Amino acid sequence: MAYQLIEASLADLDRLYRYHMDGVHGTEFSIKGFDYPWLLTSHIWKEGEKVLDVGPAYSPLPAYLKKNYGCEMWAADDFGSSVGDGFWSRGRSPQEFIEGHPEVNYVLERLGDPIRSSLPTGYFDLIYSLSVLEHVPPQFMPAVWKHMDLLLKPGGEMLHAVDLLFPSNGGLKKLLFCLCFDWFHAFIPQKMKQKHNQTTPLTYLRQVARVLGFRLGSPRGLDVLTMTLSATILVENYHIGLNRIVKDGLKDYHFQRYGSLLLRLKKIS
Repeated sequence: MAYQLIEASLADLDRLYRYHMDGVHGTEFSIKGFDYPWLLTSHIWKEGEKVLDVGPAYSPLPAYLKKNYGCEMWAADDFGSSVGDGFWSRGRSPQEFIEGHPEVNYVLERLGDPIRSSLPTGYFDLIYSLSVLEHVPPQFMPAVWKHMDLLLKPGGEMLHAVDLLFPSNGGLKKLLFCLCFDWFHAFIPQKMKQKHNQTTPLTYLRQVARVLGFRLGSPRGLDVLTMTLSATILVENYHIGLNRIVKDGLKDYHFQRYGSLLLRLKKIS
């Protein structure tokens, strides 16, 4: 396998403003409100192309892409059933939602186990995810990316938006830890890198590159200081953050700032 890294960036206010002025569908002042228009404007959509949404849950996006672009839409999500997590069924019925969208091929499974998967290998022109991959435990992260590689056609694309906590979350001590993780990355044991693969945007990108085997070059704008200090980097809407704190019963509400790491890859062979 070989991949070309087309984009590695952080969600920013400049692009969000342009999306808003251009009237791109789904634009709002939030991470999802950035990720939706980013996805829609980062790919040349073609009628009949085969598209897989990884972990969409109740997202309206698969149905939107089917209706507006004529894509053959697939969605892979088990709604928490494989791990006994009833969160996604609270107040809603996954089965009723799926039955209400027959235009989308829903597959009730998680990625990461190609042997047991019913998804067709080498079938998809595009695989994408929005605010999903950050929920994959570190030990399973390589398997999920390898599975997506198996599902993607040569010449196909991956577009992923990964929610990451700001390096400054946790105060100065956490910020210094993140800086050291980026600066001394070459000397850190691989097991520690994998365990802390979401510590910084560069750390996550480096782990993806290691799994898929592509060269990074010199990605810019993903360093700890840029994400922490730049006034243009988008921070998750605090109202949405408060909903997450209440919904998940979090004890510490001080360090819940999220940004979005945007990755676009093209499979060369």
